[in-house]
Amino acid sequence: MSTEIMPGDAFPAGEAPGRGAWIKRTWTAIATWVRREPVAAQAIILAFIAIGIAFQWWRWSNGQTGAVIGIAAALLGMFVRSQVTPVIQPAAGRRAAPPQTSPSERGPER
Repeated sequence: MSTEIMPGDAFPAGEAPGRGAWIKRTWTAIATWVRREPVAAQAIILAFIAIGIAFQWWRWSNGQTGAVIGIAAALLGMFVRSQVTPVIQPAAGRRAAPPQTSPSERGPER
């Protein structure tokens, strides 16, 4: 093994191009987009199901259609919720006390 320093235009060998690399990059791009726009991803999937039903790409009864839409919405909603980071972190086991005001700050009593 050589201990020489790599020339400036050289780069380390990465993953060989092929189907596996393409699938991994595509999956990463989709997952990143879903994490950034989870509600839009849910809407696109439900719209695809609705269009498929409307154009009769598959034939479902009213009950089956309701079940598929309901299950898809619930599962996608759980996934979307798992991807969202809360803006305000909850306190660990305690509630925040309301700010204290002095009687002079409260104003006249009615």
